[in-house]
Amino acid sequence: MKRCDITKPIGLDTLCAEVESTCSKAHIFKRCGLRPQHLIVPLDPGCGRTTFMEYMTDQYKKAGVLEFTSGLDDYIEVTFDGTLPQLKRVFAAIDSAAVYTNEYCNIIGMDISGIAAHLGETQLAEFMKNCKRVCDHACVVFFVHAVPNRNEEKLLEKLCETVGSVKRLTVEPYTKDDMCALIIKAVLDHGIEIRHEAAFQSELSDMVSACCISDVREAIAAADTIVHFADFSGFTPVVDETSLKSVIAIRHNQASIMM
Repeated sequence: MKRCDITKPIGLDTLCAEVESTCSKAHIFKRCGLRPQHLIVPLDPGCGRTTFMEYMTDQYKKAGVLEFTSGLDDYIEVTFDGTLPQLKRVFAAIDSAAVYTNEYCNIIGMDISGIAAHLGETQLAEFMKNCKRVCDHACVVFFVHAVPNRNEEKLLEKLCETVGSVKRLTVEPYTKDDMCALIIKAVLDHGIEIRHEAAFQSELSDMVSACCISDVREAIAAADTIVHFADFSGFTPVVDETSLKSVIAIRHNQASIMM
């Protein structure tokens, strides 16, 4: 199994399809001076938000959907904790990212779940006012939890009323095959060769089930553990199904100790 660079996020097919659809209409945005829709993405932290932002930015830049000329950062990610002082600092940081223009015009990823707990407070009005201003220039991805609570749903309703051009997407849960693919990619990215591919994949599938690996952070952590069991005696370090059995045995021992 050869090492390869995969830029397209694994397991986020609906999100990637939306990006690709937008890129296919890049000529419209260039010719008419339009901007793509803002997106609402229900995706928990640690489940590929940054990877999606990187993919979206890369694709929009290649296709020419946006010009990316307002600042040094093609995209920025921000998280709101719900407090008014932090909210003001976040929007000030966004404004500061506009190095070459008056407003930041690239891509912003916003985790807005923290705002949802303060719907009846001053920070909501402050958020909506600044959000409308930012959305008039930048392309924003609004992140909420995979299963938004009641307050998040109310916040999204107000957001759509205020901002206007917003599209809400759905995100399918990661499958076991997705988790296996994420782990394999991470192992390969470490420069590790995988030997006995069929046996390795079969053992890996069992490991994902046994260890209940269900999100990106857990998959990356599992890959890091597997790397420690690679055979480094040759020119290229390798792992195989035996390496996975060692990982599973250690995890079982750790679980027994905790019990």
